[in-house]
Amino acid sequence: MDNAIIAQHALTQYDINVVSVSPIAQSGAAVFKIEDNRGLLYSLRVHKSKISTLEMMWTRPDVLVSELVWLDALNRDTSLTLPVPKRNQQGSYVTQVDDINCTMLSWVEGEQKQYFTSEQELKSTAEMTAALHHHASKWQPPSSFVRPTVNRARIQNALDLLKQQVREGLLDAYDVQILEAAGEKAMALLDTLPKNKLTWGVLHGDIVPPNIVFVDGVANPIDFGACGFGPFLTDIAITFTFIHPNARQQYIDWYGKHFPLPNDYVVQIEALFISLVLIGMRNALGMPESNNWLPTHVKKSASREFGRYANGESFLFTGTPFWK
Repeated sequence: MDNAIIAQHALTQYDINVVSVSPIAQSGAAVFKIEDNRGLLYSLRVHKSKISTLEMMWTRPDVLVSELVWLDALNRDTSLTLPVPKRNQQGSYVTQVDDINCTMLSWVEGEQKQYFTSEQELKSTAEMTAALHHHASKWQPPSSFVRPTVNRARIQNALDLLKQQVREGLLDAYDVQILEAAGEKAMALLDTLPKNKLTWGVLHGDIVPPNIVFVDGVANPIDFGACGFGPFLTDIAITFTFIHPNARQQYIDWYGKHFPLPNDYVVQIEALFISLVLIGMRNALGMPESNNWLPTHVKKSASREFGRYANGESFLFTGTPFWK
């Protein structure tokens, strides 16, 4: 069955009178915008990834339920505007159509952007991120809670797949050698990080402009599909892939007013930045169209952040970012 037919079958298991079904996007899941007869809007996710390199764990029922359990807690315990999970007629967060899992959330209205466009958007995103981390530092997940972790194994897997692309002729061997040197250094640092309530917990995992809706400059997070366990600074590192080095210290200062930063936050963020860009490259390898841009992306990264990091130089606040 194609995704639209799966969505139609899934919708019969919810207590809503559907008026329209509109495909919105597909990456880790196919997303449909649903409107009911009262004008209420929902997001139905069909958890079939078009990314062939995405780990299978992301679509497991227990992993999907855990994401929505956290979202439910965030809606209950914070003042953030968030998607609200919707249960099906059997009372479950996950609806199965054949062997495909589907989930439904309320739709969050606002403007999605490809990039940050103002200082106010950055400030509000920093404050929103701090609010998520404040909640996570106090919240105790249930024993059934299962989400992926930012760890050495996932970073090493990314490096292994990148090295395979050198053998297949897609990527330059020298560029990938630099990526590997930087990745090894980042993994070594991450292995040493402490895990306590103020540094480690459940995090969004993908706080970037397309996963934020803005209303009058206020940032509201959506798409918690990448949430999992890791250092809280992971969320800042991924956001920094969209923020120019010149603006990053101000962002950190805004965040630090609402949630404490470790003393060595710069070296931690740099290691996480390297790690997350590698994982992003691994995901890109699973999309056929990436052959058109990934070699250039790898080359720029190797000559900029990764090259400086491998050489023991700091890159967080200076230099040309890989996306320029």
